[in-house]
Amino acid sequence: MNACISDLEVKHTFGKGSETPGPDEFSSKFIDEANRELMHMCLKMLWNKAWSDGCFIAAWKDENRVVIPKLNKESYNECNSYRTVSITPCLGKRCE
Repeated sequence: MNACISDLEVKHTFGKGSETPGPDEFSSKFIDEANRELMHMCLKMLWNKAWSDGCFIAAWKDENRVVIPKLNKESYNECNSYRTVSITPCLGKRCE
């Protein structure tokens, strides 16, 4: 549990991003499309530093998503009984 974040763990984060931006206004798709070798090196260094120091950027804990229960489930005690929907904030514009 206290081991450094490995190259394999960083590698598995690529290609799974969406185009929906987070609170920092960057989408994970943006990271996926960056220079893979350089981004891999930067993310590994950044994540391992945060992990070893136990200090995480507050914005990393923010999410722009809501959880909606799926209809007609026998039990709502399982994660697959819910749908996660990413939402995009209006960022100063009037939403309609």
